[in-house]
Amino acid sequence: MSKIFLTGGAGNVGRPVLAELLRRGYEATVLVHRTSALEGCRTIQARLSEAGKYAGEVASADGVIHLASTRSVERAPVVREDIYGTGLLLDSWRKGNFVYMSSQSVYGVPRGSLTEDHPLSPVCWYDIAKSCCEQQIAIEMPKPGRGVGVPLRMALLFGPGGHGRGDQFLESVYPHCARGDVFAFKTEEALETAGSSFVGPEDLARALVDSLELKTAGPFNISSGFCTWRVLIETICGKAGFKPKFALAKDLPPGAKYVPMPQSRSYVDSSKFYKTAGFTPRQDLDVLLDGFIRSQKKE
Repeated sequence: MSKIFLTGGAGNVGRPVLAELLRRGYEATVLVHRTSALEGCRTIQARLSEAGKYAGEVASADGVIHLASTRSVERAPVVREDIYGTGLLLDSWRKGNFVYMSSQSVYGVPRGSLTEDHPLSPVCWYDIAKSCCEQQIAIEMPKPGRGVGVPLRMALLFGPGGHGRGDQFLESVYPHCARGDVFAFKTEEALETAGSSFVGPEDLARALVDSLELKTAGPFNISSGFCTWRVLIETICGKAGFKPKFALAKDLPPGAKYVPMPQSRSYVDSSKFYKTAGFTPRQDLDVLLDGFIRSQKKE
């Protein structure tokens, strides 16, 4: 049985990744920031900056999946935990692949279709951390005995939260739909075209675990599909029985309350990963929203 060292196993991505590892017969040692009740694995409670204390655990593993992140946009925690902590993990990495969860946000404000060759343009410390960690992996990778480094630049996660810091994107949009709030856009073009690639938690988990077997180093984009904000909002409202409301910002009266949506179109081309890993996404928008809305109605 292969042993995997997993960081961030108690988070919104970590729990489905742990479930996928166990389903495939892997043995998992999981680094968690806070005490968590995770079944089927051994847990270590520590910060990323303390990962050096567990160098032996990392060195004995047959692969690493590194998900943990402060998710901060502040310099101090990003440098102390994300960048330094990733460096400690890389210092201890000896066998198998090192799979790292990066983000489509490393591309900055999107311009057209984003392939892995698109220049990086981080705009905040969260993005800078992802870029720096990707570079650390590229520098550390070519050493005897190791596999390859695989940063996956994940699209926007469409899934229920509840296990990590901060709301997931769908959880921030759904209440506005339920209240009948107006979603505003600057232009007609933005109303029709602005949106983002997205990834479902189970697709992301499969992609991360599949990456343990890759022979080709990353980075790779990973997504389940693409939707405009208008389609997303209309689909949520249609499935939940709400009425979607849209407006152009210039047409709203002074002082009117509205929901300002991102005006960009963030499309990541994931064909390189699909081809290299033989990967086919299973969670389209309908599947993800059906599951999400069911979870909201249970609360």
